[in-house]
Amino acid sequence: MHENTTQNSDIRLIDEALTSEPIKNTFRLGWEFIILNQKFTLTAMIIFVVLNLFGMIPIASLIFMVLSAVFGLAIQIHVGKTFYESQDIKSYIHEIKDSRIDKILTQHIATAFGAYMGWVILILFFLILFGFIGGSMGIINEHMSETDVFNVLFALGLPLLLIVLVFSYVQPLVQANIMMAKSFQEGFKAVFTLFSADVWRSSFHSSYFKYVAGFGLVSIGLLFIVAFILGIVTNLIGLAIVGNMLMVILMYIFMLIMAVGSMMAKRVVEV
Repeated sequence: MHENTTQNSDIRLIDEALTSEPIKNTFRLGWEFIILNQKFTLTAMIIFVVLNLFGMIPIASLIFMVLSAVFGLAIQIHVGKTFYESQDIKSYIHEIKDSRIDKILTQHIATAFGAYMGWVILILFFLILFGFIGGSMGIINEHMSETDVFNVLFALGLPLLLIVLVFSYVQPLVQANIMMAKSFQEGFKAVFTLFSADVWRSSFHSSYFKYVAGFGLVSIGLLFIVAFILGIVTNLIGLAIVGNMLMVILMYIFMLIMAVGSMMAKRVVEV
């Protein structure tokens, strides 16, 4: 009896969420973070939209693109940690209502920037690698016609797409490692757990495959439907900037749900 009581007391909110309807609970718990602190959500959305809109200005686009990405990562880190560390739904709700933008930026901006730099270096590495492969194979040269460019994109695009799909399968575990980081160095290093044997070994668990596949299919389906509706609404209104703003808001909502989903994926391979 004592052992059962101790075991039950160790069950956290994330464990309860995984017990029954984990996909549904992922979206529900992510959505609760959005609606339970409306001041936080409105402020974060405005900042995210403004940063993305300024990112369309040619002169300052790079600066605002970096700021937008780092801000989004900082929010994700906060949401992921809050959910993962919550003992029960009451503590989760309390932490949501107690969340403040300034506090999040103070605590997580360094980690977010470290993770951003890690992704930038990783992407550049793959671009250079594929460029080198293309050059060494003679399929990239200075005198290429439009047909040659198309053939190169086709030849390199398919392997690149395959690599992206494979890496995206373990990305939730990598993202969870990023969200558990506590400094610039840890955030930077967490990105490269993409090549960790432990991460790939964990991804072979049947429970992980089942959760990630289900969550991915539902997410893609919902994103397609919402994007389709936003496209129709934008065309009816005739204002492209309105469509861009709505898409950025959709991105923000999806980021928060992805944060919860990544921590769910992490917990799946822990238990």
